[in-house]
Amino acid sequence: MRFYQTGVPVAKKRHRTSKGRRYDPQHSEKMKLKWIFAAQFREQGFLKPLEGPIEACVEIYCPVPKSWSKKRREKALFTYVETRPDTDNYLKFYFDVLNKIAYNDDSQIASVSSDKRYNNKPGVEINLFPLENNNMINEHAITYKDKLTLEDLSYLIKKAHRLGLNSRHLLRVFQEEDDEGMHVYFVVEELKERGNDLD
Repeated sequence: MRFYQTGVPVAKKRHRTSKGRRYDPQHSEKMKLKWIFAAQFREQGFLKPLEGPIEACVEIYCPVPKSWSKKRREKALFTYVETRPDTDNYLKFYFDVLNKIAYNDDSQIASVSSDKRYNNKPGVEINLFPLENNNMINEHAITYKDKLTLEDLSYLIKKAHRLGLNSRHLLRVFQEEDDEGMHVYFVVEELKERGNDLD
């Protein structure tokens, strides 16, 4: 599962107090990014947030300061950033934004690796991997030519419904193409018993 944002990376700021009330000064910024990440989530074919422990790999690309000389800027490219904001504050911001999209709570993130480097194209790339996913398989759903028919769509809906009736968690839907046509696959919890096969 991959998410990315172009532009200067954002670090989390502390909540502020006004007239005796605490508020998040980044609320609007987070909501805008939530829309972007939610769209990326759907584009990858995911249907539900990840469950269980997650590994997060985060690349933070910071802009090289414009005040530096050309020689210093060129030398700095792709080197590690040692200045603030702290890497941890970047991670807190983006992990907060991904709550209820990629996972139910960022407490699920059990393993983190991250780099903070200078780059001519600033941004953030986040890759998430379930740490306990041995019971998930790619199950072929249907093959079609050119485009899906109403009958194909009806079959896919019924198949997904049967998976739910058998308490098999459906995580993602994706397509792959070869000489035979376009194949639709479900990333789904494997069968616990042979008698539960749907085909």
